[in-house]
Amino acid sequence: DLSKSSTPSIHLVCQPGNGGPVEDWINVEKLHNKAAAAKSDTTTTTTTTTVVVNGALDKVRDGYYPAIFFPDLAKTVDRFYKNFESVFFLKPISDKGLYGWLFRVYPEPWQVVLQTVKEKSNGSKYIEDTVVHTSEERPSFATAVSKMMEGAQQQQIQ
Repeated sequence: DLSKSSTPSIHLVCQPGNGGPVEDWINVEKLHNKAAAAKSDTTTTTTTTTVVVNGALDKVRDGYYPAIFFPDLAKTVDRFYKNFESVFFLKPISDKGLYGWLFRVYPEPWQVVLQTVKEKSNGSKYIEDTVVHTSEERPSFATAVSKMMEGAQQQQIQ
């Protein structure tokens, strides 16, 4: 129980919902709100930051769990998880025979990275990473693939 004297400055939550019940994600919001309520009952200026590590928030925010079957989770997403800022994000992208990453380290912009197999003069192969797109807003999957395709076409021209 959070008392007035023990309001935490940070909640570190690891892998909510990963292999467990979807209620894990709902409980993260409850934990955060409980700390906020405890803070409002005191004169302290400490705020509680909630950090989620490996939270699979894309699944939660992008409708992997249908609202019709998970109405409480859907409400939590709209109230709570839509406001999260990604501070480190690395997700593989593969489509249309292309491979790459969607990458971000806060406060830097989002990056779409194209991976291309190259060959050295001795015949050995290596992977070259090329940033083909940057933006302040997170690009959609379709945009990321489109930018990778453009980058691959540019590499063929050169």
